[in-house]
Amino acid sequence: VPNDLVATANPGGYWFVGKKGKDVGVELPFAPGRLPTPPPELEPLADDMGFVGADACQKCHEDRHASFVQTAHHRTSAPATPQTVKGSFEPGENTMSTRSPDVGFEMIRRGERLFQRTSFFDWKFEVPFDIVTGSSKIAQSYLYWHEDGLYQMHVTYLAEVDDWINSPGFIDGDSTYARKIGKRCLECHTTYVDIREPKNHFTPGSLIFGISCERCHGPGRDHVDYHEQNPKESAAKFIAHPGTLSRQQKLDLCGQCHFGGADLKGKPYQFRPGDRLSDHYHPPKEDGQGSVHTSNQLARLQLTLCFTQTQMTCIDCHNPHQLERGNTKLFSERCINCHETSQCGMADTVGHGIADDCISCHMPSRASDKLWMNTAKGRVFPPLRDHHIRIDQQATDSFL
Repeated sequence: VPNDLVATANPGGYWFVGKKGKDVGVELPFAPGRLPTPPPELEPLADDMGFVGADACQKCHEDRHASFVQTAHHRTSAPATPQTVKGSFEPGENTMSTRSPDVGFEMIRRGERLFQRTSFFDWKFEVPFDIVTGSSKIAQSYLYWHEDGLYQMHVTYLAEVDDWINSPGFIDGDSTYARKIGKRCLECHTTYVDIREPKNHFTPGSLIFGISCERCHGPGRDHVDYHEQNPKESAAKFIAHPGTLSRQQKLDLCGQCHFGGADLKGKPYQFRPGDRLSDHYHPPKEDGQGSVHTSNQLARLQLTLCFTQTQMTCIDCHNPHQLERGNTKLFSERCINCHETSQCGMADTVGHGIADDCISCHMPSRASDKLWMNTAKGRVFPPLRDHHIRIDQQATDSFL
């Protein structure tokens, strides 16, 4: 670290690097001038509860597995590789400038390894991409290991602009690599990981990436073991079928991650199909108007007459085993299972094609003041699909 920079260890367990007279700085969980320590091989502290990952289902459910691994659920976390990281590493497209001419970022590829390089005045340092979070529908953020601790990287990929940008809540002009990743973050981005202390420490080798089959059907080890030993048994044993659950149980199943960022009451990964959401999570703090991870779909859906006047559940519109993202016509066909196009006030204006897109008028995509990212040119607000189904005049006017 150059002598004209000031490096201090803070009581919060991280290092700060700055320069006198400047309002920008660097935060690191390791000493400046060093590198993050690769994750160690550790024995898990707890039993893995029988989670085995989606690939264990492939042998008997090959077609279902082949379609499921394309979905956002499965892709909500993955090892960081040139194939899973969406942003460009090509010269001219691999940099992110900031409001400060003395602070910038560069994305670097060396073989199969990827790095974020910070240029802070005359000092440069690199942090490796280890984990991808987010399916890239809106964005991807990235995590790295320092020993058995997980931390978020400063630079995120934003799909709307197909470019690199500051991670949500990060200050433009700083270089922050000390944001700790907690167990609730991983509970909604992974199938399972062994929890250590303090709050952002985990057993690296225990991590099962993605939201797999087991988060809806229950841990699969006993099921897999039984049917491998009894291959002629056709009745599914030791596994849950969500289709047999009550309406509220189905909603609670999705509500683990889609009810507005509710906090845990106990340990993560304890929820099982058929459980009550309220036994595991506190009521969400969000006001239903959006959230940083767009995880408020169920909260918003519960505001609509489609939900309150029927027995509607999430799977009436969504097939969790298929990639259907962006297929407006398909989702509109599901609207028409309950609604006649002639009932729409715009039927005469739009004509026959109205059946192809109910979504743009009744479930508009709009920016939320709860999801923003700082850039050198100001804040960016990615559009979010609102699950409050309603007559929205502004959206209708825009569509027409």
